[in-house]
Amino acid sequence: MSKFSIAILLAATVLLSCKKEPNSTENETTFNTIDKTTLSIDGWEISKSIYDFSINSRDVYFINPDIGFVVGYNGDIYKTTDSGITWTKQNSGTTLHLHSVFFLNENVGFVSSQTMNCLDADCNKGSVLLKTTNGGETWTKNFFPDYTRILSLNFFDDLKGIALIQTTDLLNSGDKKIALTSDGGINWNLIELAIKPTYDRLFFTDNIVFVAGENQKIFKSSDLGYTWETINTPVAANYSIRNLYFLNENEGIIDGVTNVYKTTDGGSNWTKTNYPFTNFGTLHFFNENEGFNIESVWAYEGGDFPVFKGSICYETKDGGESWSKSDLITSINLGLTFFPRSDMGFGFTGSKFYSIKKKD
Repeated sequence: MSKFSIAILLAATVLLSCKKEPNSTENETTFNTIDKTTLSIDGWEISKSIYDFSINSRDVYFINPDIGFVVGYNGDIYKTTDSGITWTKQNSGTTLHLHSVFFLNENVGFVSSQTMNCLDADCNKGSVLLKTTNGGETWTKNFFPDYTRILSLNFFDDLKGIALIQTTDLLNSGDKKIALTSDGGINWNLIELAIKPTYDRLFFTDNIVFVAGENQKIFKSSDLGYTWETINTPVAANYSIRNLYFLNENEGIIDGVTNVYKTTDGGSNWTKTNYPFTNFGTLHFFNENEGFNIESVWAYEGGDFPVFKGSICYETKDGGESWSKSDLITSINLGLTFFPRSDMGFGFTGSKFYSIKKKD
């Protein structure tokens, strides 16, 4: 064989070895359940599935009982279309840590992030808002250099939306601003409202928005965030509203650290409850009478951080007048939860997914 022929053969071999096989896209990778257990409590059934993937989850959202999304660190977005039996990894197009997800319908959805000082392509550009119009198959990006985090997304239609936003001038504090958009998230208008949320969530019931404020007050909006009503609470002056839950516009519960208070008239009047818990875990009411709170139990055992010991479930059938209390359930740690219907919810933490269903 001539030197020329050998050279041709070697070149062809090199080219073939360098030729990349078509990569399967991330959204073709499906993950399945590797273990599943079911636990019954008095009025509800909880199924726990363990998957062959794990996500540092930061938000979960279900469009309906079948289709849901979970988002987390490193740009991770996973989607299910079968109530969590299987999950498919979506190609988010970013490695930024994702913090909030909201879908208007099966096609149109939004995901937001925090800013990061790192070396990847999207780093040091501020927070990003991702948008999809095809159910997560593809995502477009819109960067906000002055925002460090975009949290608690909610859209009322294709254009009007609301969020909690932390800006660069609030970088070293826990303060956040309520922000509105009227162009689908392209631009945001920050509202000067005296909020001091101790957690990163707005609370929604239908299109009514609630948020904890300074000086033990609650702010409420019934017009998509454009105007706000101030609601006074009996929380002690040296404490803040640690959490809140509204079943509807009138029925609400607040966690005032030392006491839990309830209103049945939209906050005009509050009564101190005899609830056996002072911390909201997963608090959910099926109707005005039937509800539960699943509270995580943590304990220090000599290390720097507390150790998860399990959960205790409290259930009521009379609107909170009396509660039953379970023993410590070591197998349940619901993590992030979302209820697309009052009789069905889901929880996600790490590689564990929980399905919560009301018994007939």
